[in-house]
Amino acid sequence: MSIRKLDPGTLPKNARRGRVERHLLALTGGGYRGLFSATVLRKLEHTSVERLANRFDMIAGTSIGGILAIGLACGVSADDLAELIREHGASIFNPRLFSLSGLTGCRYGAAGLETAIIKVLGKQTAKSSFVDIPVPLIVCAVDEMTSQPRLFRTAQAGGGGADKVSVLDVAMATSAAPTYFPPHTINGRKHVDGGLVANAPDALLLAEAMRAFGCSIEECHLLSIGTASSPRVGAATTAPGKLGWVARHSLVDLIMTAQEGLAMEQVDAMRPGTFLRIDQRPSTPIALDDVSESITQQLISLGEAAAEATIANRNADLRRFMAHTRE
Repeated sequence: MSIRKLDPGTLPKNARRGRVERHLLALTGGGYRGLFSATVLRKLEHTSVERLANRFDMIAGTSIGGILAIGLACGVSADDLAELIREHGASIFNPRLFSLSGLTGCRYGAAGLETAIIKVLGKQTAKSSFVDIPVPLIVCAVDEMTSQPRLFRTAQAGGGGADKVSVLDVAMATSAAPTYFPPHTINGRKHVDGGLVANAPDALLLAEAMRAFGCSIEECHLLSIGTASSPRVGAATTAPGKLGWVARHSLVDLIMTAQEGLAMEQVDAMRPGTFLRIDQRPSTPIALDDVSESITQQLISLGEAAAEATIANRNADLRRFMAHTRE
C-alpha cells in the first residue's frame, strides 16, 4: 500500500506522525448513464499517464459503477470501458417480448449484459475468481432472499471475508436492477442491484477503508464519480399502487436517487481529508435505460464538460489523486 505522507493541514504536530494517505474511488450506479462516468474516467486516465486502478488504495462500485470498478481493477482501460457501454447499450437494454414494459416480468433479459461483460473482460477473466483480483475492490449487491446488503470483497479488501465467486457473477449481481433485469443467482441465492442500498457507495467505501487500513477519516481522500442523475419531478400518480410504481419504474429510480443524495450528505458530514465529487446534472432527467443516439451524445458531452470543469476548478485536488501510487 502507499506510504505517501498526508498533507499536515491544520493537524497538531503530534497528530501528524505516522499518518498516511488512503486514496479511494467510488463509482455510482445509473444504468446506461454509466457512459457519463466512463467518459469522465477516460478523461482522467489520459491525465494520469498510467491506469487509474494504480492510483487508488481501494475502489468501490455499484451497478454500472460496479462493472466499471471491476473493469478498472482487472486492467481494462477507461477508453475500452466507455466504448463497451456505447457499443453494447442497445443490446443490453433490448426489451423482452411480452414483458409489457416490466409489468409481467423484467423488461430486459440478462443475455445482452452478460455478453457485454465477457466481451470487455475476456472469457478467462470473467470466469476467474473475484477474490483474486489484485486490487482492493468492493462491489455491492443485495441478497433478495434475506433483504440484506451483500458486499463482495477481493482478498486485498476483505481478508478472511473475501468472496470466492466468479468475476462475472459479481458483475451480474450488482447490476440486476429490479423490474429492469432478472435477479442473478449465486450459489443458490438470488441477488439484485446494490443500488437499492448503496447506489453511491461513498460512505460505505470510507467505512470499509477505515476498517481495512485502520486509518482515520482525515487520512481518506475520496474521488467520487456520478452518473448525471437528477431528481424525478412530480408524483407517479395521485395515490400510486404497485402497478403505478412498476409501470413507470418510478419506485426503483426513487430509491436509487434518494440513496445517492443521502450518501453525499453523509460524506460531507464525515469530512474526509479530500472529497471530490464529479457529476453534472442534465437539463432534463435521463432515464437509466435510454440508449438513443441523442442521449448517448449528451452523456458524452456532459462527461467531458464535468471533467474539464473539475480540471479548471479543482485542479489541485485532482492532481493529488492522479499523482498517488498504490504500492
